[in-house]
Amino acid sequence: MKAKIIIKGLLCCIFIGLAACSSDDEGTSENRSSFESAKAPQWEVDMHSDQTKPQWTAPTSRLYKDKMILMIRLQEELAPYSTDDDLMAVFIDDECRALSQRAGSDETIYFVLNTFGNSASNPEQFAICYYSGGLHQEFWLRGENMFLNEMNLGTESDFVLDFMSGTTKYARQTEFIVNPKPKEGVTIDEEADLVGVFVGDECRGKGRPGETFTAFHQKEGEQARLRYYSSSKEGIFTRTEPLTLDAGYQTIDFNF
Repeated sequence: MKAKIIIKGLLCCIFIGLAACSSDDEGTSENRSSFESAKAPQWEVDMHSDQTKPQWTAPTSRLYKDKMILMIRLQEELAPYSTDDDLMAVFIDDECRALSQRAGSDETIYFVLNTFGNSASNPEQFAICYYSGGLHQEFWLRGENMFLNEMNLGTESDFVLDFMSGTTKYARQTEFIVNPKPKEGVTIDEEADLVGVFVGDECRGKGRPGETFTAFHQKEGEQARLRYYSSSKEGIFTRTEPLTLDAGYQTIDFNF
């Protein structure tokens, strides 16, 4: 009888200990964060690279029967880095079918691409490459469209492509939406608050709470930290539990 009481007592202690550990583990994961006072940060992803200006050769028009025109406006995120060294080209396989330097100025940068080809029953798929003179980097978009004779894109309205998604500096991207779950006393300001994803001290992505943004990384499974700048608290919350960047789509509830 005494042995049974001792065993029951031991089991009770083990159960209480496990419950306490379980509760503590729950608090140490995504529900826990650190805080430091700070001014509004200027988080930016460093997209500078070291690629040299490509030596692309413009196509010889007389070798092709047909032509299509692409007029592409450079997206606003890349426009500040545009220089006279910028180039944009269209490729079918490894063959350059159009080559253009920039036109326009300030935030309104355009490239006019006279793209040559031969009409066929099965239109050829093409790739577009943009070389940024300011960032020293190529941005590739593959499988964007097919060559179609006499097709004109962007000549009547702005035609903007997301070249950032084709960065050659970062092989992978993970899409994030961060939903802040603050405690009492913290007010969410969707215009002034910021969300950032960091690998070490390097910003790999930034956005606003509740909105989709991109985090750039080199390999799948890379570990990162999530930071949240709160304008109402005038400081930065850092999530204790690390993020795993998986080149997918993640929705994160950030408790702080």
